[in-house]
Amino acid sequence: ARRSVLAPGGCMFSSSHLHVPGGVEVEVHPVVLFSVVDHYSRREEGQGRVIGTLLGTVTGNKVEIFSCFPVPHTESEEQVAVNTDFHATMLSLYQRVQPSHQVVGWYSTGDGVSDSSLLFHDFYGQDVERPVHLLVDLGLGTRRMSCKAYVSKQLSLGGATLGTSFEEVRAGVVMAEADRVGMEMLFKSATASGFSGAASLSDADSMEVTIKKMLKTLQGVGEYVDEVASGAKPRDAELIGLLQTAMAAAPALPPNAFGKVFSSQVQDMLVAVYLANLTRAQLALAEKLQAVAI
Repeated sequence: ARRSVLAPGGCMFSSSHLHVPGGVEVEVHPVVLFSVVDHYSRREEGQGRVIGTLLGTVTGNKVEIFSCFPVPHTESEEQVAVNTDFHATMLSLYQRVQPSHQVVGWYSTGDGVSDSSLLFHDFYGQDVERPVHLLVDLGLGTRRMSCKAYVSKQLSLGGATLGTSFEEVRAGVVMAEADRVGMEMLFKSATASGFSGAASLSDADSMEVTIKKMLKTLQGVGEYVDEVASGAKPRDAELIGLLQTAMAAAPALPPNAFGKVFSSQVQDMLVAVYLANLTRAQLALAEKLQAVAI
């Protein structure tokens, strides 16, 4: 069931909170931005923007956003509606895996804050003391992609509430070691395939490119060793020491045993990729079925 959320008062925008001492600071992990872009690319035809729930931790004035999930919604001039059942189900499933992560706010795509944004913000404010609104401007080919974070503040005169102001807070993208490795792999895949924004390498193609690079490197090392052994090139003690260290780090396994271990690792990785794709397909199907049921 969908639940309409309505709020009194108007919506105003302010950026004066950006450099206020002791203000809220938001740190966003790259996977959140990728998830938002993926959600927008799978939006329903004619849908202007997408929204979703942000999950993370709050430590003092710092809000760290680790993940997110999409939430179906509808917007019209008459009302704004959110699929609260879907939101509650996804939150319950996510917290089984990451119980320490809590709802810290919501995201939306677009180039600015609107009056309907206030309604969504009030909805998330029912369970979060000070929800963060992450606005992701995808650019859509006309400008660079960017993201901004906002918090709300009540505007009052005497004892009367006049409305709500959205104030921009300091926000930045942070990368853990796992995020950095993932980004490097994406850049390498893009470079290897001549990526220009149209498509990326599949998992199998990416592995093939990596193995070809490794074989080319090993071939160059073998040629260098042959030339040094034949006297065609002078010996480099430092380089030889590095080669010896690399060879000593490799496991001393017979070719047959090494082949079995390698095959087992590859099969494990392919199973993980298959399960990830299966989960993605199930989530997409559940989303479609939910939309049909409604």
